[in-house]
Amino acid sequence: MTTQTIQHTFSMHDQLIIAQALVIGIQELEKVPSPMTELSNILDMKYLLENQFSGMALPAQLMVNESHKINTKLNDEVK
Repeated sequence: MTTQTIQHTFSMHDQLIIAQALVIGIQELEKVPSPMTELSNILDMKYLLENQFSGMALPAQLMVNESHKINTKLNDEVK
C-alpha cells in the first residue's frame, strides 16, 4: 500500500491513531528480552511508521512521550 493510498483510505485521525499504536507497540516489543524479542515484527512496525505513516510519526511520538510523562508525574504524586 503506498503512502498516497493510505492517505486516501484513512482519515488524518485514523493515521494518527495507527501511528500512536505503532509507537507504543514498538516500545513494548523492544522491552521483551532476547531471545524472545520479535525483531522482525519490530522492524516491520518501524518500516510502517517511517514510510507509510511518516506524516503522523512525529506527532504520535510526541503525544506518547507526553502522555508517559504525565502518567509518571501523576503516579509519583499518588505515592
